[in-house]
Amino acid sequence: CIGFGIIASCFVAVFALGVNGTYYIANMVRWTLMRDLIMGMTKAFCFGLLIVFICCHKGLTTQEGAVGVGRATTEAVVISSLAVLISNFFLTMALNIVYPAGYQ
Repeated sequence: CIGFGIIASCFVAVFALGVNGTYYIANMVRWTLMRDLIMGMTKAFCFGLLIVFICCHKGLTTQEGAVGVGRATTEAVVISSLAVLISNFFLTMALNIVYPAGYQ
């Protein structure tokens, strides 16, 4: 997943923004730290768990037939989006304590 993001950002930088590919890759390797990858993977894992728990709860407590399924789906999407947004703030705060900015 992270690999696809890196490849996609390289394509955007090179083809859409006109950045030299060698320059982009050299600076990406130079400025990307292991803590960045750890933080990204940790947050993705936490977001995935959060979404799974919310959606499973909404799906398993659905009532009122097809109308209830539609309502539960909408509620699950809205609640999951807000939960990811709010948890992103707190995860970023917590991970920045573990890996302070400027840490090498």
